[in-house]
Amino acid sequence: MFIFSCFLYLISFNVSFQLLLASFLITFSVYCLNDATDKKEDSLNKPGYKSKSGLYYIVPSVISMITGLWIGFLSGWLTLIVLTTPLIIGFLYSVPLVKSIPRLKEIVGVKSIVVAISWAVTGAMLPLTIQIVELNKIVLVFIYIFVILLVNTVICDVLDMKGDLITGLHTIPSVLGRKRSQTLLSIINSILVIWLIYCLLSGLFTNLLPALAFGVVYDYFLIWHFIKPEAQRFHAEIAIDGAWIPIVIIAFLI
Repeated sequence: MFIFSCFLYLISFNVSFQLLLASFLITFSVYCLNDATDKKEDSLNKPGYKSKSGLYYIVPSVISMITGLWIGFLSGWLTLIVLTTPLIIGFLYSVPLVKSIPRLKEIVGVKSIVVAISWAVTGAMLPLTIQIVELNKIVLVFIYIFVILLVNTVICDVLDMKGDLITGLHTIPSVLGRKRSQTLLSIINSILVIWLIYCLLSGLFTNLLPALAFGVVYDYFLIWHFIKPEAQRFHAEIAIDGAWIPIVIIAFLI
């Protein structure tokens, strides 16, 4: 996402390898923390899953967090604030602070929206620590990343329906069911069709519209294919988690 945003903002990410590294470390830290708190759900949702000690996830999470934040601190306060945002949200998302207050992931709908906002803030804002960008471009990039991630997050929830239902987690798919979730995701993804038309008419990001349009079409494919009950989880994880790779490759080739 960082590289993707740099392309859109016309920023050379080659001069900011440390930010690319920091964004990777923070992302790695958040997902390791989530793996540490979701062992029960993962044992139900992932075939062949082998439970490991919490330290197996927590130690690399803490090391990555400290390293990523140190890079952010050396790069400036704005960078540190942007990198801290997903960490704070990820902690509230995964860790139960008080028994009477649910984790963010336990609130229907809020889970997916919060995850999408967290990474959209990072993706849209982190390149701004390199150079100033017009506000309208920042808003557009945030919307694009947010919608893509919101759709992908809910698709992951569809794959996790079995474990979530057993453990009492109420997600959008577990409440709406597969068919209505598919319809909802198609509607949400269609926001980006309007987004593309706006960019075309306003002359924004026109050089990268093929890559941007590919991202929208690709999400329609994910919605159509991986909502099915027979969808293979391994294939889904590769296709969903790797969604930004082909987008960035197309943008690079352009």
